Amino acid sequence: MKATVIFLVFASLLSFTNQAMSLDSQPLVDVQWLKSKICVPGFIILDVRRSAEDYKSGHIPCALHTNYYKDGWRMRKQGVPHMMPPVPQLEALVGKLGIKVDSHVVIYGSGTGEFDAAETTSIYLTLKYLGHTQVSILNGGLPAWMDEWSADFDVGVVEPSPVQYTSNPKPDLLVSIDEVKTALSGGSTLVDIRRNDMFLGINKAWMLKRPGTIPGALNLPMSWFTVDSSLNFRDHQNLQILFTAANVPLEGRVILFCNAGLESSMGWFVAHEVLGNKQAVLYDGSLAEWTKSQDLPMTKHIELN
Repeated sequence: MKATVIFLVFASLLSFTNQAMSLDSQPLVDVQWLKSKICVPGFIILDVRRSAEDYKSGHIPCALHTNYYKDGWRMRKQGVPHMMPPVPQLEALVGKLGIKVDSHVVIYGSGTGEFDAAETTSIYLTLKYLGHTQVSILNGGLPAWMDEWSADFDVGVVEPSPVQYTSNPKPDLLVSIDEVKTALSGGSTLVDIRRNDMFLGINKAWMLKRPGTIPGALNLPMSWFTVDSSLNFRDHQNLQILFTAANVPLEGRVILFCNAGLESSMGWFVAHEVLGNKQAVLYDGSLAEWTKSQDLPMTKHIELN
């Protein structure tokens, strides 16, 4: 009888621990959850706002600052912008921020625009690409924190304690141009995450050589994922409704792309992390790479004079 009681207590503790670990591993966390992790050893909070001055003026306590564009989270390769850097470069960047392999990293942005949200998901993707397991995004970003804990705010700069970071890369999260060429023959669903006017070929971004989209691609604009262009992601059920409305499958091989891999990181985050389709991948070079070659096909859904 005594042994049975001990076993049941142990099983309950194990179940509770697993539930706690599961909660801590969620891709999206709320302000209440983060409040309990502030300045706790093992947790690294990254403020990814573009302005270092805004960070110095006020940030979540113990948060470190990193700039997506200036600090090396992406690089230009063979004329293509915003490509994933080599692993050693990323290891140096992550280690410089004091992130250890067992750190739980929580990322937040200003939450004031779609591209701010995309920079947040792109850094999240980068850490996952390195094989980092414990990564979360603060849903709602800094505005959500300010709404509940505006008095709990620090000023100045938090200096990181650099460490040696050794990654466990997951290259299968990304696909190359050759794999996208193969996908033209079927077997994968191509999903364009850009605005509808760009998908239709009415307008194009500066880094593209030609307007339009990859033949056969579906359109699921990244603006659908969050509420009113904020960093507040829609709930699981509504995201499923939006994927279905765009005819994007919730399971199976899905290749997400955009202009240069930034916007599509939001699509990957929602499909792979939130909705759980582990076959969703991101085309890193996206249309900035694809349109460089005149031999590769493009579809314009609307032809203007």
